[in-house]
Amino acid sequence: MILMLAHYHVRKLKVSLRRFKRNQRGATALEYLLVIGAIVLPSYVIIQMMLDLLVTHYQITVDLNGMPFP
Repeated sequence: MILMLAHYHVRKLKVSLRRFKRNQRGATALEYLLVIGAIVLPSYVIIQMMLDLLVTHYQITVDLNGMPFP
């Protein structure tokens, strides 16, 4: 029984993969998604680095302002 059920699911998966391979409707959307991902991910990393730099600069400024006046 379990073997028959597994065989059924494997056959159904093969049919679905063949149908997916022939269907090109989502190709354009996938290409747009990849382009957007290629832009957004590096931008996110750069923005995070800039924010870390800004926080460090602010901390240095606060520390310098906290020092006694000579």
